Amino acid sequence: MARKYKISFRTRIQNNKSFQRLHDCLKQLNVKHWAYDFQDFMLTLTSELSDFTLIQATLRSAGYVCHFIKLENLNEAGDFSSASAA
Repeated sequence: MARKYKISFRTRIQNNKSFQRLHDCLKQLNVKHWAYDFQDFMLTLTSELSDFTLIQATLRSAGYVCHFIKLENLNEAGDFSSASAA
């Protein structure tokens, strides 16, 4: 079974058109579960792709200014290991 990763980025979504573009971008990356916190400007997604730099590069190429915050490796046992940006 493939591992799942919870990845967090800080980015701003300006309007509904931008929100749709984000949805399309994440769909292209095969990201099925994601959420955006409009108060904290935090994008959190669950992916089988551990290379957050590829996700970040794809988001940036779509016009988003995003900063990596955290990567968590989600295990079936409920344990996780994480990495954070300094």
